[in-house]
Amino acid sequence: MKTLIVTADDFGDSAAVNEAVLRAYRQGLLRFASLMVRRPAAAEAAALARAEPGLGVGLHLELCAEAPARAGLRYAFSPAARAGLEGEIRSQIEALLALGIRPTHVDGHMNVHVHPVVFPALCRLAREYKIPRVRLPRGERGPNLAYPSPEPRLPRLLLAGVFDALAAALAGSARGLEVPTTWGLLRSGRMSEDYVVWLLGRLPEGTTELYFHPHADPATAVSDGRTTPTHQSYSELETLLSPRVRRALEESGARLRAA
Repeated sequence: MKTLIVTADDFGDSAAVNEAVLRAYRQGLLRFASLMVRRPAAAEAAALARAEPGLGVGLHLELCAEAPARAGLRYAFSPAARAGLEGEIRSQIEALLALGIRPTHVDGHMNVHVHPVVFPALCRLAREYKIPRVRLPRGERGPNLAYPSPEPRLPRLLLAGVFDALAAALAGSARGLEVPTTWGLLRSGRMSEDYVVWLLGRLPEGTTELYFHPHADPATAVSDGRTTPTHQSYSELETLLSPRVRRALEESGARLRAA
């Protein structure tokens, strides 16, 4: 059986992201959102989620606002950073609980949670707090490279290779947790209608997560090959609302998972 999880990242970042999440849930395929508890619109996001119990909400762990490579080096080489890591993850989980949200999953901003130091700590705390699912991006290389696109192949191949290798090395840390195949990394911020229809026609057996960064402002719309600095875009909201995407999901035979 094929099962699809559709998630929006950056919930709580701004009122425009919150509006996009709500629209995509009420009118489109979105069923899960990952909330940033340190952002200005986090309390608003939590209030919206509490009013929509069918929307599953998890933690979008934030360990860097930008430059994930720099954050990765800090956790690799700074004993002080490593010593404070579990406390920071715990504080963000507790902040989400304090907002009245029981997390359905956990993932990370800019995927910094997949760092070899961070991921085991995150999984330990997920088990402690009984958070059932964790994101580990993997498996998108084949369908992405086969997608007809003028974009250079080498950067995508290298990025996919790094994350597939990390997934293989870190999978043991997630024992007892659900770790679905996760796609969205290789076109982050550019999950267009055409690309998502392409992916839906190639879903593997089992559970696959597709993740998005929707935004409610039409000024953030992007064309193919471009993205916004935050990866948030109106174009991804349009994809989540697309009747064509919904038809492709139905034709795929996959079940859309609800919270």
